[in-house]
Amino acid sequence: MSPNEAAGLLGVSPTAAPDEVQRAYVARLAEAGADVQRRDALTAARDALIAASPWQAPGQAGYAAPGYGQQSGNAPSGYGQQAGYPQQPGYPQQPGYPQQQPPYPNAVTPTPWYPPAPTRRPMSTGAIVGITLGSLAAGLVLLLVGLFAVAAVGSRSSLPEAGSGSSAAPFDTPTPAPSDNPSADPSPGGSGDSEVEDYDVDGVHIHYVDGWTFELTPSQTCAGATITAGFSDTQDGDVVDEWSTDIDLQADVPATLTIPESASVHNYAGIDAVECGQA
Repeated sequence: MSPNEAAGLLGVSPTAAPDEVQRAYVARLAEAGADVQRRDALTAARDALIAASPWQAPGQAGYAAPGYGQQSGNAPSGYGQQAGYPQQPGYPQQPGYPQQQPPYPNAVTPTPWYPPAPTRRPMSTGAIVGITLGSLAAGLVLLLVGLFAVAAVGSRSSLPEAGSGSSAAPFDTPTPAPSDNPSADPSPGGSGDSEVEDYDVDGVHIHYVDGWTFELTPSQTCAGATITAGFSDTQDGDVVDEWSTDIDLQADVPATLTIPESASVHNYAGIDAVECGQA
């Protein structure tokens, strides 16, 4: 706004002193009432004339209108409240630097260093001796177990299989005594099994004849002797069934005993016991 326009609006001379401009401004401001646009124009005219004044008395610059910015008694409620300054826009966020710079050309990559592995301590002499002795003891135990197993298998005898053509071994075969009886030879009708040796049971000499037929020669006379036979499913098996009968035995006189096939359903038989009732 030019000084001439401001002077015309306030009704003063363009060269009026600042105090005269201020008095005119106050008078015109009271006339403007609640007209905010007119009050703003009066304020701009006052500031333009004071700025164009060649000299200003100390304390004259920047007169504040009475009641402007504060409510006077004649001003309506809420009048004169200055609008707030607009909020300044924030500065744009700067782009962040890349997290990792690309490697420089011909850059030497450092080789990672790992600590050396700890030195393994050698075995002590005591440990070596203990391991050696333990191995020898284990081998000795296995050897003894094998020998006992072989001895047990060798000491077991087989039972004669049922049927007239079989010459299997009896159930128990102790050390046989020599027999002078020609019937000690194996039966010619055998099926090819190994020869069965004679044996003694309770003082009675047992000779296998054929099938389930045995020849019993006692060392003393026994009237009503009870003969017990045992049966098994295999030649080396345990006794699973028994059969008994009573016969008279005379000292040194062979007696033939044939076990009936109906005595048991198992395949192998042998004389297990001879109980002499009367001597």
